[in-house]
Amino acid sequence: MTDGHYIPIQEQTAGEALAALGHFTICVSDPPWSRVAPGLPTPARVVPGWDMDAAHLEALLVDEPDSATVVGFGGGSALDTAKFIAWRTGKRLIQIPTITSVDAAFTDAVGVREAGKVRYVGQVLAERVILDVELIRSAPARLNRAGIGDVLSCHTGLWDWRLAAAQGHGPPWHDEAATLGTTLLAELSEVIDAVAAVTPAAVRWLASAYRRIGAMCHRIGHSHFEEGSEHYLGYAYEHLSGAHPLHGELIGLGVLVMSTVQGNAPERVRDLLVRSGMRCHPADIGMSREHFRAAILSLGDYVERERLGYSIVNTRTFDEAAATELWEEAITLPRRSD
Repeated sequence: MTDGHYIPIQEQTAGEALAALGHFTICVSDPPWSRVAPGLPTPARVVPGWDMDAAHLEALLVDEPDSATVVGFGGGSALDTAKFIAWRTGKRLIQIPTITSVDAAFTDAVGVREAGKVRYVGQVLAERVILDVELIRSAPARLNRAGIGDVLSCHTGLWDWRLAAAQGHGPPWHDEAATLGTTLLAELSEVIDAVAAVTPAAVRWLASAYRRIGAMCHRIGHSHFEEGSEHYLGYAYEHLSGAHPLHGELIGLGVLVMSTVQGNAPERVRDLLVRSGMRCHPADIGMSREHFRAAILSLGDYVERERLGYSIVNTRTFDEAAATELWEEAITLPRRSD
């Protein structure tokens, strides 16, 4: 990786990018694969990217052909499946995100699920990310609006990291990383209406934001400036419920809830969520009150058991009254059908 660990972004169509690769394995999300595949070069192997279970991923290696390149084509699971295969085989990795819901194309961590829990097992960096702007914009709008989740999380992530660093927990404070998080939040405020409209400029901005986040995480060896208690709440909810909502939507809700716990300008978060048009009302992402309650009440134990970073969670006891208060806050978000 060159240019200060920044993964190069190459703006071109997916067809143009794949035509230049020759023999390749492609890990896909479907949709859009079935819709667009007839117009694309024929790969050596097509791998459905939907299951991040460690045993499933290991089994995929058995049939891996002698291709020089692994391509991720789709959303988070497809991109992460490609990362796993590239890491285990040592092949070069090209990522072609077809939605902007997550930053997986630009991060180096290889994550798998074991017994319903996320575990990071290795690192691999894409040689480049192909940005097919019109392909991305052809996806349902919600899949692109959700992309602000992993940027908005800087709001709560930075607060948690400052708390942790001040008390001597985890990695020390890093001014450059903190400045990046603050800068991204300021930029998000400026482009939020474009995000709602899913304009080409918004797609390019999200890719740029992810690129900068991925580079900083790689450089400093952690993601505390953009991952804190809001992600931990999401992980706890997924573990308890067995559900896996769209990542960005779940994290957006988590930012609102945990900024409320932090006393950290939840009104700013609410304004950005509403203006973005992102779906993150609990009912819209399939979250029941009971599962929300269980996630809140067990959050402290979950963070301790999974040895997650120090955050506001370590300083609070969550009781029934807190769970009820936070649920009432969550359900004031507007419902959306688009």
